[in-house]
Amino acid sequence: MKSKTFEKHSYTFMLLGLMAVVLLFFTITKGAMLWKGDVWLGIAMQFPEYGVVTLGLMFCFICGKMDMSFMALGNFATIMAVRYMADHANSPAGTLILVGILIALGIAAVGGLINGLLVAELDIPPVMATISMQLVWTGLSVALTNGNTVKGLPSLYTEIGHKYLFGFLPVPLLIFLLIFALCWFLLNHTVYGEKLYMVGTNIKAAEFSAINTRRMVIGTYMLCDVICCIGCLIMISTMASAKADYGTSYVMRCILILVLAGVLPDGGMGKIGNVLIAVVTIQIIATGVNMFSNLNTYYASLIWGALLLVVLVMSTKVSDGSFLRLGKRKASA
Repeated sequence: MKSKTFEKHSYTFMLLGLMAVVLLFFTITKGAMLWKGDVWLGIAMQFPEYGVVTLGLMFCFICGKMDMSFMALGNFATIMAVRYMADHANSPAGTLILVGILIALGIAAVGGLINGLLVAELDIPPVMATISMQLVWTGLSVALTNGNTVKGLPSLYTEIGHKYLFGFLPVPLLIFLLIFALCWFLLNHTVYGEKLYMVGTNIKAAEFSAINTRRMVIGTYMLCDVICCIGCLIMISTMASAKADYGTSYVMRCILILVLAGVLPDGGMGKIGNVLIAVVTIQIIATGVNMFSNLNTYYASLIWGALLLVVLVMSTKVSDGSFLRLGKRKASA
């Protein structure tokens, strides 16, 4: 019974152990800095924008698909939204922000629809289809802005990325928690979530189970890109502007987080709780590396890559039962 429980929650145990090791390391080396309240407020303020993006991409991974265009599409959508807000600056701020957000989300939904049609209807490999669309959205963004930042956000909107409720709860964190709750509900308490795991596990078997797999793929791409766009909307609030190349480093970071959390692009696997643990762990590492003034901050990528390799090896051993068999041999000895 204990072996089955460990196997079922193996990723969760490994991620919690990894987080504990990371916290222990930075406590020993930079404990005086790490456990300051301002540092943890900074962590809570920084990870929500790419945390929300990761939650969106998670749906594609569970479906067994890949989306490489989410940041390029999000940047294009937010550029169009900011341009609208700038052109109608005399309108009431609340209405202006609402319409701008709807424009961005509408563009993201259309972009997701295009991705879904390319993959589900034309049978183009997901990586190739979405890389092509990544180039399209980036090209459109650069053409519209000449590569410059687009400003003109209402001050009320820019406050979202820097505001604390009750003096301790960052607004971006609150948005992340709301999106997290929505995603958790969709995956665990809806027919859509059940079908999503079935499609990701075996798309042929899902078809024989009377699931409209094409509709599922298209809908999942739309959901993915809309949620990713919400993360981009948080990002432009922090930056107080939009630009064609904002968040480009988030593409590989989000993929890293999902793989680290056991949400593999093979499809049909992964728990949203593990994604939360992985997001926080990655942000702690990023914050901890920045505490070393003599250390190049780009070493964070090296650390993330090394940790990813370690976790991949461990997860492979757990999935094929090597650790369990080793434990049995030791027990019998």
